Amino acid sequence: MYKRPFGRLIIILGLFGPSRAYAQVILPSVSTGGITLQGCYQKARQISENVGISAENTRLVQAQYRADLGNVFPHLDWVASRFFQQNKSNTVPGSAAGSTLLSSQPESYFQLQQPIFAGFRDWQVVGISKSQEEQARLNQRATDLQLLSDVSAAFYLAYTLQDQLVVLQDTRKLNQDQVDQLSHWVNIGRSRPSERLSAETQLASLDAQIEDTKRSLAEARHLLLFLTGVPADVTLQDAPPVPSSLSMDEALNRAGQRPDILSTVESLHQAELGIRYAQGGHAPTLGFLGRYYTERFGILTDVRWDATFTLDVPIYAGGSTQALVRVARSQQIIAQLTLGRLKRDVERDVRTAYDDLAHASSEYAAYEKAVQLAEKNYEVQKKEYRTGVISNLDLLQLLTNMQNIRGQWLTARANAKLDDIRLHIAMGEGL
Repeated sequence: MYKRPFGRLIIILGLFGPSRAYAQVILPSVSTGGITLQGCYQKARQISENVGISAENTRLVQAQYRADLGNVFPHLDWVASRFFQQNKSNTVPGSAAGSTLLSSQPESYFQLQQPIFAGFRDWQVVGISKSQEEQARLNQRATDLQLLSDVSAAFYLAYTLQDQLVVLQDTRKLNQDQVDQLSHWVNIGRSRPSERLSAETQLASLDAQIEDTKRSLAEARHLLLFLTGVPADVTLQDAPPVPSSLSMDEALNRAGQRPDILSTVESLHQAELGIRYAQGGHAPTLGFLGRYYTERFGILTDVRWDATFTLDVPIYAGGSTQALVRVARSQQIIAQLTLGRLKRDVERDVRTAYDDLAHASSEYAAYEKAVQLAEKNYEVQKKEYRTGVISNLDLLQLLTNMQNIRGQWLTARANAKLDDIRLHIAMGEGL
């Protein structure tokens, strides 16, 4: 399950209400400079501590696997020792000479140890370590996807606010032009002073909106800087949403390869190996120890090698071995239930993300059409305003409605792009 650090960008543009200022609606062009979401994500992977920890954990588990594998193979050592003691003569009464103890007793040999049979428990340990290694790689992929979810949410929050600020600044220019025009018309008696005051009120409200948007944009860029290291003065750019041709069945099938699902499958496999390991406690163990001496002392000086086979047959351990088997079986059942629950959660995530994307794409297309129609309507009514067919208040209301549509269009655009990314994350895929 991947956390969603931000909800869909529905309330970001709440400042565009029916009482807000207005702007001419212009469909945005794709920027040719700045940085894209892909670039932000790559930079985030370079500085993310979570990604680094996950990668290091993978290397740690790989080293543990090699260590466990080494316990299965023979161990060959060369051992050398030299025992020192006080040189003391003991004289036996009635004898002419005494016996002298050796003051130094050297010994060196090559030693070979090989576990021959241990109920296959050693190989079960190797199998568990190998599964943990694969699980660490899958968890590393899951960490990357979570980072993508965080970065994409922060990116589109900042990207939408960036466009809002541009629209509001353009709106202010239009509003200021209208205030200047109304001031002239009031002086020549063509307009009433109340009309100019209405426009000035809208201008003051718009200034407040611009400052509020700057504050929100600064906060969003600080978050993006924290996640990616991208400075706040770098322009963000993105392409318009593209309709998805993916079917629901295809999305569900591809979600079966999500890293968290595969990681839980590995946990189940480890639990199954744990049962075999616990059952191996009932089996006897057989080991081999051989030595080849390169230096000895005393009566064994001419004996160059010896070998020992050790057989250990468990007879009674107070029921602890069987208890460990039951523990391992309970862990297997828990792993099975966890996997089943995760699969159902993933299916719900995919279905929800798929439906969200379908609705967001339709919403974006509808608002895009509404923006185009609103722009045409504005041009027509602007001409009618100049000829006196409609009043200044009518034009203000029209521009306010256009501004509201523009804000909703920006929100729909961000939601369509975010929902597309979230669908791919729900399927276990990245950009």
